[in-house]
Amino acid sequence: MLTDPRFIPREGRTLVPGASLSLNERDRRWKLARSEMKGREIDCLIIIARGYNSNGNVRWLDNGDYSERHLIFPLEGDPMNFWLLQNWGKWFTETCWEGVRYRGHEGKYSVVAADTIKDLGYEGGKIGIVGLIGAGYAAEGSIPYMTFQNLKSLLPKAKFVDATNILTKARMIKSKEEIAMIEKASELANMEIDTALKMLKPGIRERDIMVEMDYVSMKAGAEFGRDHWTLLNSGEGYPVNHRDTNKIIQNGEILQLGHYTRFAGYWSHPHVAISLGSMNAEAKGLRDAVLEGTTIALELLKPGVEWSKVNKLVDEPILSRGYYHEVPQIHGTGLDGIEPPVTDVCAGNIPNQYEWREKSLEGSIENNTEWKTIAEESKTSKGELLVEEGMSLALEVKAALEDRIAICFGPQIIVEKDGPRILNPDAMDVIEL
Repeated sequence: MLTDPRFIPREGRTLVPGASLSLNERDRRWKLARSEMKGREIDCLIIIARGYNSNGNVRWLDNGDYSERHLIFPLEGDPMNFWLLQNWGKWFTETCWEGVRYRGHEGKYSVVAADTIKDLGYEGGKIGIVGLIGAGYAAEGSIPYMTFQNLKSLLPKAKFVDATNILTKARMIKSKEEIAMIEKASELANMEIDTALKMLKPGIRERDIMVEMDYVSMKAGAEFGRDHWTLLNSGEGYPVNHRDTNKIIQNGEILQLGHYTRFAGYWSHPHVAISLGSMNAEAKGLRDAVLEGTTIALELLKPGVEWSKVNKLVDEPILSRGYYHEVPQIHGTGLDGIEPPVTDVCAGNIPNQYEWREKSLEGSIENNTEWKTIAEESKTSKGELLVEEGMSLALEVKAALEDRIAICFGPQIIVEKDGPRILNPDAMDVIEL
């Protein structure tokens, strides 16, 4: 909320909390990005931000209000972000950091990008595209095919390379100002949890609980955007975190909440399970596995621990009992709801025998010759990924059984020098009412 002294915007900025991020924070980020660019001999970045979980790189550099947009970030000179309409220019220049310019592209991404790069003097330079290829869910990249082809035509002397991973390390470790935003988002999630606990009783609709949760947090400052949603489901059925429905909650059921609360662009993502009455034996077995996995995670998430060790040991209580999962057990959060580091997405014996499941796909974009060439050119030495102080992580340890029932819970945490600081104490175990 703007009444919170941590989030008062500077004079001349639009009255949104994100505009309270300091110019020192801006300079820190730009310096980190340009250091990585120099190391790769990249003169300019083109950052493509399209859709869910792929806009954080732009916002991390321009601090603008959330929207699908793109950014030119040069080694020297002022960054330029661009979106569809010119008449958004005043809004963007008042919400972005000072020094960021804006142009409307009127549907001409490549033309505006090429013209800006020419103005900066980099038309013959090495241009890094963030979104040419990627990894995991975004392995095939996010830049439109014709946009890339036209950029090559408009800038024939430039060399284009993939730079998708250039901001990964810089964004993985959060600053004090970023952590303050995540803390606030977690406060909002805690308000939602309190609301659900007050409302939950037999006969109430899932939808009614979700509406009140969102009302409380939004009134206190949460952002509502295209990607704001609450995962809420109860009872048996395929164990996935789907959105709320008009289902009436019954006594003996477990309500599962996944909070995507966002403040000033920063996400908090705890998971909470609430049992309406005592759990049956089957649910207790799932709960015991998740509790053990969560306990192991909290013991391991300390600076210097290998991420591969966390990845392996958190799954052991789930898999050893014959359960499985199809979402990451732990992942980073920040300006995107899912950020590196991420544990394995799926593990265990996934029950693929059900008719509604499609067959598993064979093959990968990584078999494509051009993809392999681009990936090899952009490769940097990584070494073993370690847990580090300043990581913002969402725990959502899950155990599922027979495509029928699952338990999932876990808090949002910040890794500090002595271990994790828990931001959502109600997400540590199933709450029995």
